[in-house]
Amino acid sequence: MPFVHRLRIVHTARLAILVSLLLLLPSPHGRSLGERLLFGTSRSSGIDPAQPIDLADIQQIDSSFSKQIDRVAAADVEGRFPLFNHNDQPIGFAVRTLPQAEDIAGYRGPTEAILLLDSNQTIAAIGILNSHDTREHVTEVKNSAKFFKHFLGLTWGGKLADGTTPEIDGVSGATLTSLAMARGVLKRLGNETPSLVFDQALNIDDAQRLFPSAARITQDPISLVFDADNQMLGTLVRTGGLIDDEIGYQGPTELLLGFDPAGRSLKPRIRNSFDNEPYVGYLPQEYSFWPIFTGKSVAQLASTDLKAEHVEGVSGATMTSMTVAHTLIRATNKIQSAGGLANWTRPPAKPTVISQFMKVFSKVRWSAADIVTLGMILTLPLLLRTHWMRRRMIRISWLVAMVIVLGLWTGNLISLALIAGWMTSGASWYLAIGLLGILAVATLLPPIRRANPYCNHLCPHGALQQLIRPGSKSTRKWRLSSKSQKRLANLPAVTLAVAYLVLLSRPASDVSVIEPFHAYLWSIASWSSIGFAIATIIFSAFVPMGYCRLGCPTGRLLEHIRLKSSSSKWTRFDQAASGLLVFAILARTLT
Repeated sequence: MPFVHRLRIVHTARLAILVSLLLLLPSPHGRSLGERLLFGTSRSSGIDPAQPIDLADIQQIDSSFSKQIDRVAAADVEGRFPLFNHNDQPIGFAVRTLPQAEDIAGYRGPTEAILLLDSNQTIAAIGILNSHDTREHVTEVKNSAKFFKHFLGLTWGGKLADGTTPEIDGVSGATLTSLAMARGVLKRLGNETPSLVFDQALNIDDAQRLFPSAARITQDPISLVFDADNQMLGTLVRTGGLIDDEIGYQGPTELLLGFDPAGRSLKPRIRNSFDNEPYVGYLPQEYSFWPIFTGKSVAQLASTDLKAEHVEGVSGATMTSMTVAHTLIRATNKIQSAGGLANWTRPPAKPTVISQFMKVFSKVRWSAADIVTLGMILTLPLLLRTHWMRRRMIRISWLVAMVIVLGLWTGNLISLALIAGWMTSGASWYLAIGLLGILAVATLLPPIRRANPYCNHLCPHGALQQLIRPGSKSTRKWRLSSKSQKRLANLPAVTLAVAYLVLLSRPASDVSVIEPFHAYLWSIASWSSIGFAIATIIFSAFVPMGYCRLGCPTGRLLEHIRLKSSSSKWTRFDQAASGLLVFAILARTLT
């Protein structure tokens, strides 16, 4: 077989084995990336939303509200746990963010928050129930009282009282963990998902309540209505798909709004309500209440001034009726701000590559650290192609910048914990676009370009070792025997195998402790992490690039996938990886 063909076949097989090993790693919270690819999002996550919340977990939250709680009842259909005080009176609800937010991962996995809502379904306190993320990151978030204050006052629906979403700043040193948790909280509250309260889509029975001859509807929550002859009768709206956090005496109310072909409103109907049943029953009988909202356009309804219209509510059900009025106004306001009924019911345009890109791009959270990181990644090819990197002062300046900027400032280092975490739990990459860029350069270029740009030019720990490496004639240089070097050279491969087996059997294990890179997040790193990093640097001060060559499992992995002339050979590393793959398949099949 020609050398080139053998090289391609062997190297492709090598990469396929490594990717398969990563996809077989189980997620610490039940559903890995491999399972999502094989079974789709419908596969059960293994997390029970009704799993009881211990009273002790609630009382560990430091707030005056949590101290009032004396009993936690079983979850309702929305996954909310009713809370009672020492007099056994209901005072609110407790809500956990998983499994609804399990797909929002931080540095290494999702964080489950516990939300304490008062009787008005407004967040009165918040804490962390458990987390699959890195321990130091989670500890930093737990200790940030300023971060948790962002969520106080949020209603069921993920909005503040004025209808806005708060601007949430991440915790310094744990930005990805904290922002992923924040997105999880908002998603659980309903800010990023359809209503969790009114989740029943429009049906033909709903349409026939306002359009008796209706035979077909188009979509939800705003639908065109057609008769049997396919003539358009008007537009149907259910407010629950737009607004579900307007609370009356006891809960929100969902309305059905109808508009004729000319855009004039029909008499609204109550579809569902969590409010007090006797009060809700009064509303349909109050004929003077509904004409205010009949015969008007969406724009007119959205701009309704209840005081100017002298709307005082229905006698005997004032709070419920005023809630209905506010729900109607807010729903039509949302429709109007999005371009009116025509814009909502217009068939969606076929997405283009540019529109898809812009949709994804709009999710990205940019920070100064991300911009600088991407800038340095883009600068590196210029320095290499122009051979400026061969100039001593430029190279030293670059290495110093790597240590200070990418290391001590951004903390954007690649590690086994990061790779395993993002593969098993998914990646909230839009919260760490700079780290994503580093990971892409580190893993995508070596297999196709015969280069290892991350280890050679972008790794802060490697840069520091290059700065202090002893020269060939230095008196502090240790000359290890070939036997010692051969033994130590196997250490990274053994570490990789052990780390993989640990993650396979105990997915929640924190493998960041086997590498020194966490020390660069110095503001939150433990003394053990910092001590480990210092020890590897001291070793490398005597043994040139000692940790990179003889201790780094991540570097060993990246070097193994690099395309080189020896890539046509099936090595002992490949044999070991093949054996691990067989073992992983058996282990996942039998569990």
